[in-house]
Amino acid sequence: MSNEKTIMEEASQLPNDPDCTITITDAGPVPNYYTPNDTNIQDAINGISELVFTDIWRLPPFRKTSGSVNLMVWAVMPDGGRTWWITINGLDEANTIAAVNALGDLTTVSTQERATYIQTMTRAALVESVKTGIAKNVNGPCK
Repeated sequence: MSNEKTIMEEASQLPNDPDCTITITDAGPVPNYYTPNDTNIQDAINGISELVFTDIWRLPPFRKTSGSVNLMVWAVMPDGGRTWWITINGLDEANTIAAVNALGDLTTVSTQERATYIQTMTRAALVESVKTGIAKNVNGPCK
C-alpha cells in the first residue's frame, strides 16, 4: 500500500468529534510553483507520511529532507499557526510544489486522539497540495 493511500484512508476513517472539526480548504495557487515530476511527488508523500504532530508546530527553519524534496516550516502565522512548504532540492527559484497553512487554533489539543486527527488532516492537506498545485488551509477548531 502506498503512503498516499494510507494517509488518505486514515483521514477518512477518523471518528466524528463535535469538539474537533477539521476542514481542509483551498487557499489559492502554491506560491513560487514548480511542476513536480513523479519522483518529486513520491518523495514528498514519503516525507509527509513521516511527519508527526510535534513536527507540524516546529519553528522555522525546521526542515526535513526526503529524497529530492525538502519539507519545511516556512513561517509562523500571526495566529500561531504554521505555513509549510515543500520545495525541490537544488532549485533556487520557482521550486515550491506544495503549501499548507495549519491554523493556530489547532496548536493545543486536550487528547492524543485529537492530536493524531490534526496530524492526519495536515498530512492529507499536504498530499492534496502536492497533487493539485493548490495551497491548502487546515482549519479547526479542536479543543
